[in-house]
Amino acid sequence: MFFSLTLVTGFRLLNDRFHWNTAPTFDITNWNDVLVLVSFLTTLLFIVTAWLGFSVLIERVPYQGSFNRFFFDTARFSAIFPLLMWSFLAESPQHFQLFVWGLATWHFAMALWYVWPMLLGKSHRTGHSIDLNSHIVISVVYFGLGLAYYLLIAKKWETAPNNTLRIALVLITMVAIAIWSIDRLLNLQKRLVQEAAPKELTT
Repeated sequence: MFFSLTLVTGFRLLNDRFHWNTAPTFDITNWNDVLVLVSFLTTLLFIVTAWLGFSVLIERVPYQGSFNRFFFDTARFSAIFPLLMWSFLAESPQHFQLFVWGLATWHFAMALWYVWPMLLGKSHRTGHSIDLNSHIVISVVYFGLGLAYYLLIAKKWETAPNNTLRIALVLITMVAIAIWSIDRLLNLQKRLVQEAAPKELTT
């Protein structure tokens, strides 16, 4: 439900931004238009990979015994909604860091979720440490990118705007999101293939 509502609202906002169903205003020579489209599509890739990971996990580890994970999943998928909305801040020199810090917070929350059962000694899921390390690393990377954008662009935009650096930082952020999302998808595919492979008989 959250996934569907997020997509519908996101594409509605994208259409409102470029008016593709009436009088298209997208201009490939306008960097703001390009940044918004790239940011939206990259964030969409992140959302799709997150949803695929959830779909695979929920089949293997359904909700049972406690609803803590259900409430956490509800919260993290609800948080995806504003993230897609904030992806449109790619054209806003003074506010784009909010989107990047939002991503960092999302991954930090995921890392905390993985750490909690480990502290209680209840973690036995295959790939747990790999997922944890991945979320920690990417959270730190996004926080650093958001901080760099805030200090170098947003904070100085009124007095010393640097459009070239702004565009570069936005694109670097998009590349980081795309790389992590694709890597997540490939790792998920690898796990599924390994699980589907027949076990070797030993004597």
